[in-house]
Amino acid sequence: MRKLLSRTSSGATEPLAPSGLVPPVCGARKNVTTLSRTDAAHSACALTKRIRPFMPEDIPQVAELHKRVFPVNSLSLRELELHLRELFFENPWCDEDLSSLVYREDAGKIGGFYGVIPRRMRMNGRPIRVAVSTQFMVDPAVRNRLAAVELQSAFFAGPQDLSFTDGANEASRKIWEGLGGFTAFPYSVHWMRLLRPARYLVERGKEWGLPPLIEFALRPMSAGADFVAAHKRRSPFHQTEHSPEEDFSWETLLQQLPKFAPAKSLCPHYDEGSLCWLLEQANAKKSHGCLRKALVRNDRGQIAGWYMYYLKPNGTSQVLQLVATKNSIRRVLRQLFYYAWRSGSSAVSGRLDPEFVTEFSEERCLFNFNGPWMLVHSKRADLREAIQRGDAFLTRLEGEWWMRLQGG
Repeated sequence: MRKLLSRTSSGATEPLAPSGLVPPVCGARKNVTTLSRTDAAHSACALTKRIRPFMPEDIPQVAELHKRVFPVNSLSLRELELHLRELFFENPWCDEDLSSLVYREDAGKIGGFYGVIPRRMRMNGRPIRVAVSTQFMVDPAVRNRLAAVELQSAFFAGPQDLSFTDGANEASRKIWEGLGGFTAFPYSVHWMRLLRPARYLVERGKEWGLPPLIEFALRPMSAGADFVAAHKRRSPFHQTEHSPEEDFSWETLLQQLPKFAPAKSLCPHYDEGSLCWLLEQANAKKSHGCLRKALVRNDRGQIAGWYMYYLKPNGTSQVLQLVATKNSIRRVLRQLFYYAWRSGSSAVSGRLDPEFVTEFSEERCLFNFNGPWMLVHSKRADLREAIQRGDAFLTRLEGEWWMRLQGG
């Protein structure tokens, strides 16, 4: 952690994205991984002087803070202000008791922000209050070296039964664990299925500094290699044609979700307004590509599952939600892979549902155990245990991964 802290104290800003992340605490004398519960309680006692609920009149200052912390963000101040208002004041779960938080310095200037989105879920059929952490950011110029810890402590002190974020980096993970949270390893594994392996390697080469001339020369060869790989029957990258993709509406999703989610002890609870808002917001996000969604039917024409993903031609498409049963998961995956491949993607990636780890492996997916992390905090043992054993319906749609403001 000291290495992280010294980096920020030199004046450099480490981006917080993915959201739910916090920059290293500037020059902190205390390692946050060793903060005791007494430290957290002491920090919470002082919150009234520096931390208060986020209010609509704070939006311009928080948008400016976001610009300082993320200087490469392509969004204008006006666009950021609209996003902040939509996410935190116009979402269908708004709750005064579960508001976002701002950190104020002595002069009253906002130097930190902790976004909170209330959600509704059920544990064994009973309603619980959930708070999703997002857009956690602290200005490196803030003089209080434990501002991030104070914000996190204030969030944990809220009335929610369960808190989580699903896009956290190492710095944020240390703070959560130091204050009593934990890393949900079953939901922190990410999978990737290569569709055009040669093109994927060329694309990664660009990220690693491959000269443009060499990249241009490799394009025809990679295209030829991928064509052979996709059409040779014994190839692990062979693609077979599937039925046309069938789009669906939020009404269909609301009707079908109860048939799949109850297999888990912990699952989301949606109504017409919340699900419609959620899909509209997810569809408006363009940083990962264009959102596509499709039902998957079995041989009898019955709905066997569905998927939603951000299509990125000539890149890696990202899955937002993938729902299936043990009997239908491979059918759902194969249809997803085929249409992502046909639309030009070189790979598809997503967060693993631990129930299907064997099926993903059999479909030749690769696994990544290096984050971003799902972080969880709860005073209830039954909620902690359900998540730790993989008994929760928690897709990216239920988290904050897609809400990130940077890039669109």
